[in-house]
Amino acid sequence: MKFLSYFIIGLAIISLLPTSCQYDNEEELYPDIECDTVNVSYAEDIEPIIENDCATSGCHVAGGTGNGIFNNYTRVKAKVDNGSMRQRVVGQQDMPPDPESLTQCQIDKVEAWLDAGAPDN
Repeated sequence: MKFLSYFIIGLAIISLLPTSCQYDNEEELYPDIECDTVNVSYAEDIEPIIENDCATSGCHVAGGTGNGIFNNYTRVKAKVDNGSMRQRVVGQQDMPPDPESLTQCQIDKVEAWLDAGAPDN
C-alpha cells in the first residue's frame, strides 16, 4: 500500500515537470510592454544585443565564421557604414541566423540606433 502511494505521488510529480520548464517570449507574455526606442544607446541597448546574439562562439569573434569580428564599437560601425547591418538585421532579418534570436523590440532598437547615425554613446 505504501509503495502504491509513493508510486502515485511520483507519477504526479513527473507529470508536472514538462509544463514547469519552458521558454516564454517576453513579448508574447506581456504584449502591452512598450518598446522604448527613444534615446537608444550603444552601450546600454546595442552592445548587449551584439554580445549575446552576434559576438558568440563560432560567429562574429576571432576564429568564427561570421563576416567580421564584433568585439568593439569600431568594428561594429564598419558593418553599419557599409550598410550590411541594416540590410541583414533590420531588412532581411536573417542575422542572427536563428529566426527567434532577436525580439521585435531588439530589431526596433537596432533600427532606431542606425537611424540616429549609430552613435558611440
